[in-house]
Amino acid sequence: MKITFLLYDAYGISGTVRATTNLAGALAEQHDVEILSYYRTADRPRLAPVPGVKVRALVDLRPTSRHFAGSTADQHTRGSVCPHGPVHDGPTPPSALGEARLAAHLRETDADVVIATRPYLTCFLAEHGRTDQLRIGQEHATRDLHPEALRDDLDGAASLLDAYVTVSAADARAHRRVLYSAPTRLTAVPVCAPAPGVEPSNGESRTVVTAGRLTATKRYDRLVDAFAKVVAVHPDWTLRIYGRGREHGRLRRRIDALGLHDHVLLMGERTPMDPEWAKGAIAVVSSSTEPSGTTLLEAMSCGVPVVSTDCDHAPREIITHGEDGLLVPARGAVEDALADALCRLIENDAERHRMAAAARRTSVRFRPRHIAAQYDALFADLRPDIGTRKGLSLLRGARPEADGGLPLWRRALELVGLAGLGSPVGVGCRVLPDGSLAFHVDRPTLTPDAWNLVLRPRDSAAGDVVRLRLEQWATDEGRGLRAVLDKASWSLAEGHWDAFVQHVSGNTSRPVLAGPIETARLLDPAARRPSDAGCTAWIPYTDQDGGLALRTWLRPAHAEVVSVAVGEAAIELTGSLHGRAARAHHYRFRARLQGHRAWAFDAYCYVDPYGDFDIGIPLATVAEHHPGKEARWDLRLSAYGGPELRLGMLTGDIADRRDINTFPVAHCSRPDGRVTLQPYLTPDHDLALRTTDAVLGRPGGRPG
Repeated sequence: MKITFLLYDAYGISGTVRATTNLAGALAEQHDVEILSYYRTADRPRLAPVPGVKVRALVDLRPTSRHFAGSTADQHTRGSVCPHGPVHDGPTPPSALGEARLAAHLRETDADVVIATRPYLTCFLAEHGRTDQLRIGQEHATRDLHPEALRDDLDGAASLLDAYVTVSAADARAHRRVLYSAPTRLTAVPVCAPAPGVEPSNGESRTVVTAGRLTATKRYDRLVDAFAKVVAVHPDWTLRIYGRGREHGRLRRRIDALGLHDHVLLMGERTPMDPEWAKGAIAVVSSSTEPSGTTLLEAMSCGVPVVSTDCDHAPREIITHGEDGLLVPARGAVEDALADALCRLIENDAERHRMAAAARRTSVRFRPRHIAAQYDALFADLRPDIGTRKGLSLLRGARPEADGGLPLWRRALELVGLAGLGSPVGVGCRVLPDGSLAFHVDRPTLTPDAWNLVLRPRDSAAGDVVRLRLEQWATDEGRGLRAVLDKASWSLAEGHWDAFVQHVSGNTSRPVLAGPIETARLLDPAARRPSDAGCTAWIPYTDQDGGLALRTWLRPAHAEVVSVAVGEAAIELTGSLHGRAARAHHYRFRARLQGHRAWAFDAYCYVDPYGDFDIGIPLATVAEHHPGKEARWDLRLSAYGGPELRLGMLTGDIADRRDINTFPVAHCSRPDGRVTLQPYLTPDHDLALRTTDAVLGRPGGRPG
């Protein structure tokens, strides 16, 4: 059987794309499955390729493409189908070109089953799909979330399809109440949650995790308010919010207003999310509505219990309150309820671990093979003969591609197919308990013991390349390749390192695409504890091109900043000294203008016998030395007869903190006007200070 999924943009990372990709991969074990993307917006899909699933696109919107649709007149003409769909208001609205190609595809395709995954595509399938195919629409949101005009469009479209599938039973009931007389099969099949390819959470990180687009329905504003109540009781816990969206600026201002910049981190988008869920001890969902529950299932699969609002529709269909998570009222004093539930799991280790184990068991019911079986049963029930048909292309007498008579839509697909960029190798990385790094290739296409994993510093003067032999090892799925960078044996110069694989002969090299990067152990308090060796941080990460890279620091003596508090009279810094040499001296805090040799001023620094320090930077003193316009300051701890230490945030799991660890703005008056002061992190994660005349300040922004 051939199955085609229609996605609007398969190259993105939305919940619909993740759910469709997971389901397509499961169905591909028994069927011929392809994902047809209305638009192509990137060189490769953000999600990892799924074995057996082809991804193709109708219209290429990449500016670098030879066939960029921006030069086609029909691409600038708006589409006419489902005019009330939200895609019409998005950055890439439907076009006459896309609609012509999609209509041609639906006329010519040899698929037995076509599944539309968005309202616009559902309406298009109802209008242009063929009745000799199974035509199925999927609802990944909820009926109540759509405006009335779009509901009317969808009701008309759904009544013309063979089936309309929602992801929650409650939403299926809502559709049945309206479409009770339609011949369409209305049913619910939940989203699937693949088994994570990472180690599950150990539940000890003192980190709460949430993820999703930063939109109003996610209600991260009330989650931030709730976490302020948690921090008041448990100041050693942190909330991480993953995602991007239009609410980012408002959330940042709320975090700063509540003084939570050290406790609530806006992490940006991550793909995949499994390694990030595994860093959490608790997951949280604060939404006013949660249609599919994809994030709940992802967290639970990684062994993280979820605290969720009991909102429409998925949470109450997935979570059993008190067994694998906690449900709190979605209305009323939600902030208090969320805070109480989080504190309950924070304060009860045994209950948290019990729920974590139960969450993993619950997630098994949603494994792709179980959800795919429900779709197979639906297909067979609707068309009992569908699994025995030879293929619609033969029944309809379609011309084989070999005769050169390709229809327009298929020629377009060939034009925007994935370019042959060589054969990159997927390499994952896991931080081991001692901080060493284990690199692994789980589905090897390389000969064991014939290839090296090579780490090359971007700065050629930083050191020699590192070569590690990729050796065979056993995995849960068979045999793979593995190489270990032993922290006891290697010392890497400070900087960025890029990874690639190279044949032992040195004649052949292949690029590396980052697989799962597991850095949860870097959040272990023991890993961040000061040591006599100083700071030797190794943080693997995915670079902007999808490659595997390392960010390393090597400082025999270092002052690690733990918290930054901006008060009315001073900026207060607390932290710990790393390195035996660092803790053997008394220090003064000093500041100087960048580019100058002389110190502008210094201040008292208290260091206790354990190396913990406390610094107060007087706002009035900094304002007095502000030279006008804009100035940047280097900050140091200077010892009498000892080393000069740079202050920074180097430990942990974040390779680039500049957009994550941001600090509030302080203001100070002087006779000729006001000065704004804002701490910030440099590209090397050193803490620095920016001062500006008040009229020039850009409060809350990332310093240049």
